[in-house]
Amino acid sequence: MIKQIKLSLLILLTAVAPALLAQTNTATPAPAKEEDEFAKKKVETKLQEVIPTDSVPAGDLSKRAVAWIKADSEKYKKTNAASSDSKVECVAAFPTKPKELNPQVDYTGKITMKVVIECKSSKYRYTISDIKHISKNGKSNGGNVDNVVPECGSMGMTDIIWKKLKGEMMRDAAQVAADLKVAMGVIAQDAKPEEW
Repeated sequence: MIKQIKLSLLILLTAVAPALLAQTNTATPAPAKEEDEFAKKKVETKLQEVIPTDSVPAGDLSKRAVAWIKADSEKYKKTNAASSDSKVECVAAFPTKPKELNPQVDYTGKITMKVVIECKSSKYRYTISDIKHISKNGKSNGGNVDNVVPECGSMGMTDIIWKKLKGEMMRDAAQVAADLKVAMGVIAQDAKPEEW
């Protein structure tokens, strides 16, 4: 009789044990998947700042932003302008070319970035994002500033040249931010018809 009880307990234990182990094994991988999801998200390089103003209505700030977009700049061009009641955006493009006489890599082309200006009463926020390099020949594209290796590959553009180009991209973005801050501090004048 004791042998039968021991045998019954052994059979019961072998039947229940895999189910208990399976429950503990399915619970542990879940947190690892959550960590992987966060690890896969790319951090995008962007310049963003909220600038307070002295009781300037949102409509006036939007007018200043539109005036900045319409104004010509010697260093870069502003294209694809769009505006709504409180949001103004455009794409700023800087021409770029190697400074050497006989460059190792001819990355002549342009550096582009998206500029978004959001206006509220007494403050505005600018965001400069999607900073990337596009070459004229298409063979030496750098791509997004966040790329570790340029879009054309490390054989197309060396690491040193890519780092220099990334530095130039960030200087250009800082130039746009500085010009924007100056323009947003100036009262926008409505265009008056020419008197004759």
